[in-house]
This record gives sequence, structure tokens and C-alpha cells, in this order.
Amino acid sequence: MHSRLLRIAFAISFAGFIELHSAANAQEKMTLAQAYEELQSETLSEVQRKQLLQFFGTQFKSQDLSSPKHQHIMQVDGFKGGYVGWAIRAPNRNQVLVVSDREDAWQLTRLDSDLWVGVERFRNFDTIKYYYRIDSQNLPAEEGHSFQFEAYPWMPESMPQDNVPHGELISMPAIESQKYFVGTTRDWWVYVPANYTNERAESTKLMVFNDGEGFVKGEGNAVNVLDNLIAAKRIPSMIAVFVNPGKFIETKGDSTKNPKANSNRGNEYDSCTPRYANFLDEEILAIVREKYPYSEDPWDHAILGSSSGGSCAFTASWYRNDLFRRVVTFVGSFCDFRPLKSYPLAGTDTMLSGDQFGQWKTAHDYPALIRKTQPPKPMKVLLQDGTNDLDNQLGNWFLNNQRMAAALKYSNYDYRFVAGQGMHSKKHGMSILPEIMIWLWTDASPKQSLEASR
Repeated sequence: MHSRLLRIAFAISFAGFIELHSAANAQEKMTLAQAYEELQSETLSEVQRKQLLQFFGTQFKSQDLSSPKHQHIMQVDGFKGGYVGWAIRAPNRNQVLVVSDREDAWQLTRLDSDLWVGVERFRNFDTIKYYYRIDSQNLPAEEGHSFQFEAYPWMPESMPQDNVPHGELISMPAIESQKYFVGTTRDWWVYVPANYTNERAESTKLMVFNDGEGFVKGEGNAVNVLDNLIAAKRIPSMIAVFVNPGKFIETKGDSTKNPKANSNRGNEYDSCTPRYANFLDEEILAIVREKYPYSEDPWDHAILGSSSGGSCAFTASWYRNDLFRRVVTFVGSFCDFRPLKSYPLAGTDTMLSGDQFGQWKTAHDYPALIRKTQPPKPMKVLLQDGTNDLDNQLGNWFLNNQRMAAALKYSNYDYRFVAGQGMHSKKHGMSILPEIMIWLWTDASPKQSLEASR
């Protein structure tokens, strides 16, 4: 009898072990897509519940689920879209919904006494802004409560090709600014095309990429595009310089809590003055010119950037038109970054000092400046943005890019505005980078066409 009880106890224990072990293995292998399938069941078994608890516990382990400010999780499914998962702690509640700004609603499932979870599938280019509704009470929408599935096919020219000569991407020694951004250091790279020789320096073009590291890594990177288009003679041979924003040499904040605390990016990119272009000219390009000479004609120089790096690229060309005359901006931040205190004082005629943010203060002012500056400056400009870009207290990114395009058209600039459905990312721009480069460099002498149109 005693041995029979032991066998029964062992069997029960072993079954429990198998159940927990299976749940652990399932958690290790479970994906968000599988969690979605599990949550379609009208009634969850205890095994499913344990699997899902382990899965969501792992996925959200670093987030405070008692606060609605935490982030959702995502799984991309190629061009099909993907899955989004939510989890939130709401004790003693009867219903938790995720509600979109279009009033679509997805009901979450209670896994234990206070943890509610949910997964939904979305299509490519679905764009959602959402908030939580708990027992009919709407929680405030948070800044990070938005997402989009945004996938684009790569053009052949964006992919590595074995049958073309490959240029060299050189990682340059980190440089400490000696004049314009003292106290900062930055990483940077120089691309030298395969056919480069000093004898051809007079015909070699130059292109600078702000936030440079993001353009030299991953699929569709600019190095692939340069190799392929130069080999096909669809763009001229050029030196490309990829420059990161500066980081403070001495710590300015707790970078473990805020990775941007030690970055000088905002100061460099959002200040609408010639300072950043001067820095490039005197502290970066001076080194490049000495080792890899290139054409001195400003029409042979281009600059590209994304977000604040994009508006910075426009600023560099606007104020140093003798240095850059071709500009590309992805999701350019042509918005108003000045604080409220820099506006005229309410109820008085008193104005704050006009030079606090430079003569034109922020990139939000460029459309008016473009319209009022005659004759037009010799520039060729490409703007790219998406209808689902940011909309916050600094402005509406897409509308401000439209304002830029309208001003460039009014003033008869050589420009192009590429509009898509994207959010605040350079994914769309990078997917069409070969087309952009060809358009940017096609005309032999835009200066002549500009003068002829006046």
C-alpha cells in the first residue's frame, strides 16, 4: 500500500513536472504570433495560461506594467505586417481595452488576478495610435503609444553585388572638436570609391551624411548604393563622409537612464546657423581634402540627413551655399523647437533678444524665408516624408514638409517632394535611396537651369 501511494505521488509529481517543463519549453520557443493564436481560444487551459504568463513575463520583464506609460511589443512579418502585444496590470477590474484613435478596440485577456494581455495582427502600413480603457475609464494616451508596420522592398542597387568593384569604407579616428563644439568627440567614416585616383580629384564629387553610422550599416546601406550606381555610371564618382553627432567627453547626465544625455545632437542639428557647416568644413572636410582631394565646385557637394539631421542638412546648404548646393532630407524636422519663453511677452510690446536662437530661430521659419529670399539660392533639394509622421507640440512634421515644398515651388527651386505613408523613420527614404541619388546627381549643371528659369 505504501509503495502504491509512492507510485501515485511520483506520477502526479512527474506529470506536474512535465506540464511545467512543457510550459517552459513553449515559452522559450513561443513567438508573438503563437501567443496571438493561443489567445484566440475562448477558454484558456491552465497549461496555456502558464505558457502565456511566462512568455509575457519575459517579454515585459524590464517594464513597469502598473504604469500605462510602458511600451508595447512587436513582431514583424515581412510585407504582411505583423503582431503587436500589450500587457498591463489592472487589479480588481472587469474589462481592459486597447482603443485606437479611430475608436477600434481590442479586448485584453486576464491571465491572473491583475495581469491583462492581448495580441493583435496588423497589415503593412497599418498605423495605430492608442490608449487604454479600463472599466469605461480612458487613460491618457502616452507619447510612445503608437506604431506602424512599414516594410519596403529593396531595389537591386541597394543590395551587395559581387560583380561590381567595391569602394573602401574607412573608419576614421574619433575626432575631438577643437573650435565649434569644444568638449565633444565623434565617430566618422570615409567612403573612397573603387575608381578613385588623385588625378581624377577635380571631377570627384562629395557627399556628407549626418547621423553617419545609420547609413553605413544593415541592408540597403548607402555604401551598397554608391558601389552599384558608380559602377553603372548612373551617378558620378564621389567621396562620401559619414559623420555622427558629437558626444560630450565629460559626462553631462546619467546616460544609463537616458542614452541621449551625453549627446550634442540637438545643439548641432537644431540650431539654424552656419555653425555646423563651418564645423564640417574646417574640422572634418579639411582632413578629407588633404588625403582624398575632391572637386571644389559647391555644385559637386551634397549633404543628406534624417529628422533633425535632415533640417540640419538644409541649414548647412542655406547658410553655406558656397559649400553645399544639393540637399536630401528624410522626415525633416522643419518644426518649432524654441521654448515658449522666447516668444514675445504676453500683453506687452517687449520682445526677447532677437539673437537668442539666431536670426531665424528654428527650421519652422524656413518656408517664409525661402519665399522672401530673392533671387533664389542655387540649391537642388529633395524632401521625403510620410503622412503618419509626428504630430506634437513642436509641430506637424508632414504639414511642415508640405510647407517647405510649397515654398520651394513658389520660389522656383529645383526640388522634389516624395510623400509616403510612413511614420518618423528613414525606412521609406532608404528604400528609394538609389532613385534619390540618381535624381540628385543627374543634371550636369543645375546652376545654368536655375539661372535660365529666372
